[in-house]
Amino acid sequence: MNEKKIIVTVIALCYNHEKYVLESLQSVVNQGYGNVELIVVDDFSIDKSREKILQFVENNANTRIIFNEKNIGNCRSFNQALKIAQGKYIIDLSTDDIMLPNRISEQVKVFEKSAKVGLVFSDCEYIDEQSRKIEHSTFNDFRKKKNEFPVGNVYAQLLAKKLYINPPTMMVRKTIFDQLGGYDETLTYEDFDFWLRASRICKFDYLPEILMQQRMLSGSHSTKFIQKKNSLTPSVFRVCQKAFLFNETEEENLALIIRLKSLMRQCFFTEHFEVGKEVLKMLKQLKAENWEIKLYTILIFSKLPINFLYLKYNAFRKYLYFRL
Repeated sequence: MNEKKIIVTVIALCYNHEKYVLESLQSVVNQGYGNVELIVVDDFSIDKSREKILQFVENNANTRIIFNEKNIGNCRSFNQALKIAQGKYIIDLSTDDIMLPNRISEQVKVFEKSAKVGLVFSDCEYIDEQSRKIEHSTFNDFRKKKNEFPVGNVYAQLLAKKLYINPPTMMVRKTIFDQLGGYDETLTYEDFDFWLRASRICKFDYLPEILMQQRMLSGSHSTKFIQKKNSLTPSVFRVCQKAFLFNETEEENLALIIRLKSLMRQCFFTEHFEVGKEVLKMLKQLKAENWEIKLYTILIFSKLPINFLYLKYNAFRKYLYFRL
């Protein structure tokens, strides 16, 4: 593998990451790989992120920077950087996360073994605001080995939630991004949509090594998903609507039913009752009916104010997790 010829582009997206952006960008510089293009996009931060980025650029002059004149969101910010990216492979990096030194080289090796692979993801670990490890690695928690994770054509597994990809760990072949037109800028939760669309045109592969550290903050997606009437739940349903049109087989429809049942429960606990009604309609279109769907039909139409208790329950679960 000739690293001088294979460019990897890291698109680093920053929004109010003044505490973490230097550490994150330095982790790109520290990669044991010889040809990295770094594009930093600041999405109109209102803290001192821009000053920190300019400080970084003083010592890393080859860094390309884009300062948005207004806040336009992650998807549009990423897509504008993608248009000028020169790399064969692309990494979408949030500037509160940290790349471990061998990440790029290890993922490139996987890509170069097969032209059919369009996306490579890995294991990762979670860190806190002080960069201390706070949880076991994603896949070790599931106690699975590499050969137990679906790879290759994974559309149905993704749809049925039988495959989990930690977004910060993925590297994508640029031709896949180009073919799909980047991220869907109308969505709040773009990863799920991108995975489904990409899985239709390429194979996925998984590296069992921890190559990434993901910082868990109060405003992260994992936290937002359980909040009352969050913006992510309707976004997931819109992707399910797309999948309803994409699906080609009975197996894929069954996978969609599994996803919709999970979303149905989420709609109830986050008090997204109107979205929940639409989910129930789609389940009916798919001729899915059982006692659980009947129960949640009653619960969703009752509009019980349940989210407060749901948040307490999740906080208690997290407390027990760290105590045991």
